[in-house]
Amino acid sequence: MNEIEFSIIIPLYNQEKYIERCLKSAIEQGFKGNYEIIIVNDGSTDKSGEILKKFNDKKLKIFENKNSGPAYSRNFGIKKAEGKYIVFLDSDDTLDKNALQTFYNTNNGKNLNADIVFAPYYVIREHKNDMKIYFPLKKFANFDGFLNIENTDGEVLKGNFEPWAKAYKKDFLIQNGIIFEEARLAEDLPFFYNAVLNTEKILTANTPVYFYRRGHKNFLKEGKYDWGDEVIKIFQKSDEIFQNQKFWHDKKNYSTIEKIYAKNCLNICLFWARRFKKLKKRWAFYKFCGGFLSRYGLSTEFYIKLFIRNLVDILQNKC
Repeated sequence: MNEIEFSIIIPLYNQEKYIERCLKSAIEQGFKGNYEIIIVNDGSTDKSGEILKKFNDKKLKIFENKNSGPAYSRNFGIKKAEGKYIVFLDSDDTLDKNALQTFYNTNNGKNLNADIVFAPYYVIREHKNDMKIYFPLKKFANFDGFLNIENTDGEVLKGNFEPWAKAYKKDFLIQNGIIFEEARLAEDLPFFYNAVLNTEKILTANTPVYFYRRGHKNFLKEGKYDWGDEVIKIFQKSDEIFQNQKFWHDKKNYSTIEKIYAKNCLNICLFWARRFKKLKKRWAFYKFCGGFLSRYGLSTEFYIKLFIRNLVDILQNKC
C-alpha cells in the first residue's frame, strides 16, 4: 500500500484549547496504510500556531492562510490533498484511533469503490457533561450493496449534514464540482446535498469513528456578519441543488423523497431559529423560513414548534 489512501483535512481557527488533542488523534491512527494530515491555519490569532510547531511528523502538512472561514479552508485542503479518500476533522474534535482503518475495512476491504462512507459518531456534550452515540442510516447497517437516494426512498438524506464522520472519494468530489459554499455558517449543507444526490455508491460503517464536541462554543453575536443572511444564502443554494436533480424527479418515489427533504428543511429552520433568538434581525430569518416552508405546507408547524421550544427555554432559564 504505497499510495496515499487518506487525506485528513483540519481547518484551524483559534482552537488553542483543543488542537493538540485533535492533532494527536490524527497522528496516532492505527491505520496500516499511508495517509497524510493537512492542517489549514485560517489566520489564528491565539496560540494555535505555536502549538502546531510542537509536532514533527512526516504525515503532517501545514498551510498558513489569512482568515477566510472554514469553507475556504476545507476547499483549499481538498486541492492540496493527495489521498484517494478525504476525511474531514474539525479542530475542536477528535478521531477514534481506528477511524481510518474502519473506513478502509468498510470500503476497500470488501473490494468496493464507494463515493461516500458514512459512519457512527459520538457526541460529547460539554454543557451536560455526557456523551451519546449517533448512528446515521442505522437501518441500513446490514444492507447488501451500495445505498443511494433511490433505493433508500430518500432515507440517505437523513444522514448527518456535517462533513465529518465520513470518507469522501476525492475523484468523486472533483469530477462533480462538489465544494463548500463560502459562508460563515451552514456551509456544509449544500456540500452534503450535492454529494448525496450525485452518487449511487454510499456505504455505511458500523463502528463509531469520530468524537464531536458541542456545547462549548460562544453564542453568535451581532457584528461583522448578518448571520441570518448567511444561513439564508446557504439554504437557497441547497434548495437549488435539490430542485435541479431533474433526472430523478420523475421517479415513482419522488414524493417520498421530497417529504424527507421538506422535513429536513423544517428541522434546519428550527435549529438556526433557536440560535438566532437573541439577535436583532431574527424576525427576518423567521419570515424567510415561514415563507420557504409554506410550499411544503409546513409554515404553521414551524411557528408552533419554534414558539414551544422558545417557551421551554424561557421556563428552564427561570428554574
